[in-house]
Amino acid sequence: MMVTCSEPLTNTPAGSPCGCVWPLQVKLHISIVIYKFFPLVFKLAEGIAASLLLSRNQVRIVGANAANHQLEKTTVLLNLVPQGVKFDDTTTFLIYKKFWHKEILTDASLFGTRNSGTKKI
Repeated sequence: MMVTCSEPLTNTPAGSPCGCVWPLQVKLHISIVIYKFFPLVFKLAEGIAASLLLSRNQVRIVGANAANHQLEKTTVLLNLVPQGVKFDDTTTFLIYKKFWHKEILTDASLFGTRNSGTKKI
């Protein structure tokens, strides 16, 4: 059965019952040119999932663009997908805090330094 979700909702993670959920949307600014980023999408998602204690299928890279006026950097858009309908407030706060304090462990030799913005929708 195929379920179509309207923005801002997204489909449940693989392995969960079909449905629509409220993701956390995150925008990362990483220090890597966009053409070098695309082969590393899986590594970034894997590192984010491990840092947030989420399963890999809960981290979805949904877009990437060259950063405005900084072509040596890339802006990455991702959705963090809850197992239930939405993340509870405590989990949302802990995720926000990890991004704010730059406690997301990714390989700095691959992705450089990063800045992020998180919003709960």
